[in-house]
Amino acid sequence: DTGKIAQDTMTMAEELQPERKKASFKPILWVFMFTVLLVTFTGQVILFTVGMAPSLVAFMVDRTPKKYAAICVGALNFTGVFPKLGDLWRGTNDFSGAIAIITNIFELTVIYAAAAFGWLIFMAIPPVVAALMLIVTRQRIMQLRSKQRELINEWGQDIAQGHAGSSGAEPSKTGVKSAVG
Repeated sequence: DTGKIAQDTMTMAEELQPERKKASFKPILWVFMFTVLLVTFTGQVILFTVGMAPSLVAFMVDRTPKKYAAICVGALNFTGVFPKLGDLWRGTNDFSGAIAIITNIFELTVIYAAAAFGWLIFMAIPPVVAALMLIVTRQRIMQLRSKQRELINEWGQDIAQGHAGSSGAEPSKTGVKSAVG
C-alpha cells in the first residue's frame, strides 16, 4: 500500500512540474536546406531572392489573416521573375548569369513592375467591387419596394401598417375587405 501511495505521489509531482520545451531542429533544418539549395542552384536562388523581395515585403506588411495583398503581389511578382528563371535554365545557369540579370536595370524594372501591378490590382479592385455591390443592392431595394407597392395595392394599406386583424376584417385578394360575422 505504501509503495502504491509513494508512486502516486511521484506521478502527481511530475505532472505538476512545468513541461520542458523540447529542442526544435526546424531552424537548423531550414538553414541546411537553404544552404543545399544555394550551393546546388546558386543562380536561381539569387535571382529568386532579389526578384521576389516585393512579395516578402507584401507578406510582412499585410496584417490580414488571409494575406490577400501578399497573394496578389506574390503571384504577379512571380510572373515577372519566371521568364528570367527560364533564361537562366536555358543559358548560363550560374552565379554570373543571375548577377547579369539582376544588374540589368531593364530586367529588374520588369520584375518589380509586375509586383507593382500586383499592388495596383490589390488597391484598385476592392473599391470597384464595393461600388458594383452597392449598385446591385440599390437595384434590389428598388425591386422590393415595387413589389411592396403591388402588395399594398392588392391587399390594402392596413396590411402594411399591421392593422389587418384589429377590426376583425380579413382583407381579400382584390383589395376589398369582407366583413366577418
